[in-house]
Amino acid sequence: MKKVFYYTDVLPFLSRGEDAVGKLKRNLEVFKDSRDKIGLVWHPWSKTEEYLELNKSNVIKDYKEIVDKYISEGWGELDRSESMSDAKEAMLKCDAYYGDSCDLIYEAQNARMPIMIQNVDL
Repeated sequence: MKKVFYYTDVLPFLSRGEDAVGKLKRNLEVFKDSRDKIGLVWHPWSKTEEYLELNKSNVIKDYKEIVDKYISEGWGELDRSESMSDAKEAMLKCDAYYGDSCDLIYEAQNARMPIMIQNVDL
């Protein structure tokens, strides 16, 4: 089974709000429907909830519900690495990178992993 490292950053939630939440829900449903072929390792940026709360985001409740549902359903792995080196280690155990832009993309590129950047509008 192939594993995909899925990184989500806080910026789309802060700038695009409901659109970013909708994109996250759709992506997780696609991965859930494909779980017999693709294993998902979701790595949300470690301070996402903190920054959503600091910025009084209107999507914090929705975001927390998505995380709780993902954990309770148990069909994918949630990587809660706090350091970039730990996140890199988790990513390098995967076969591909998908998600928002971040420094991990360069590490994935150096490891010759396929990379796809998510687009909230698609």
